Amino acid sequence: ITNNLRPRMQGICHKISRFPLRRFLSTRPALFNQHGNVATILMNRPKALNAYNKEMVELLIDQLYEVEKDDSVKLVLIEGAGDRAFCAGGDIVHLGDITRENQLHHKVKTLKKPVVSIGDGIVMGGGMGLCCNSQYRVGTEKSMFAMPETRIGYYPDAGATYFLSRLGDVGMYLALTGHRIRGVDGKHLDFVTHFVESSKLGDLREDLLSCSSKDDLVHCLASHERQEDFHEFSLKDNLLEISKCFSASSVLEIIERLQDSGSDFAEETLKTLSIMSPIALCISHRTQLLSRDLDFTECLRLECNISEKTFGLGEFAEGVRALLIDKDNKPKWNPPTLEEVDQVVLDDVFSNTSVDWHPLHEDEVYLVSSLCVREK
Repeated sequence: ITNNLRPRMQGICHKISRFPLRRFLSTRPALFNQHGNVATILMNRPKALNAYNKEMVELLIDQLYEVEKDDSVKLVLIEGAGDRAFCAGGDIVHLGDITRENQLHHKVKTLKKPVVSIGDGIVMGGGMGLCCNSQYRVGTEKSMFAMPETRIGYYPDAGATYFLSRLGDVGMYLALTGHRIRGVDGKHLDFVTHFVESSKLGDLREDLLSCSSKDDLVHCLASHERQEDFHEFSLKDNLLEISKCFSASSVLEIIERLQDSGSDFAEETLKTLSIMSPIALCISHRTQLLSRDLDFTECLRLECNISEKTFGLGEFAEGVRALLIDKDNKPKWNPPTLEEVDQVVLDDVFSNTSVDWHPLHEDEVYLVSSLCVREK
């Protein structure tokens, strides 16, 4: 190496040495490391937009329990590999156990150490669960948040029964339409606690890895947050109409109010709702109403109780077929209209919600589930 190239090569080698080689070479769906007092978690499925599969969920749960017991770890940093997505949710091609997924979200929310998620790029479905349930949530101008489950015959879960229901009528609007929230709008809705320009995430990461306490973390995030005035919420001009329409006691009444409105916003919203599964809309509406009076753990319990029967309706399978397998975008919903939704069937989906069963007794469930997974 010539003298002219030596300083440059030394600089490159120094940067590479900061990261273990396995971070680049490993094909495991989640990678873990520790830098000083910071435990790092990298969701490592960039080609699948870091959508989590069963293996990733188990790895993440195990790691969170490990770092909680490790006195040398003062905070946890969660990121997604690549530059396109934090996490696009659960991998619907390789569905895991909904209860285990909710145990993951529960652990992220209740971990006894600060959790920081860098929600750069796509943050959808279960990815919103991981990000929005973290104590500290960093967004960028590239962030895109959405819960699009009604499009595939399902309802917003992964803790969305909690964090969307806290937004009232706006949360109901997001739950039913899957409307995408971009950039700074995420801060207006508290999806993120801090907004940082994506070009400066490298500097933020470097400083986060040097934090050794929660006070260090708070100061670090504040010092990197963009100080310019944020633009107004993009839905600001529609908030009154959202409140008027999406405060209705049923999906049918929401439709009627939108039809009576006749505004461009109402027409566009009606068009969006018309392609969703009618019964999935009804399930989503009811879960949002019920969840307003529940705490976080109770919301996850509700999700666990209704998910199996929701899958059993067959709408999810049909939605996946139309959107991802045949890609004809012509799902044959059953029933095809809101008027034909059978209230008896709808009530049955929620019939298990009063059972005295709790899937989130952490220590007992974690030990039993981990043993079962390892035996397999």
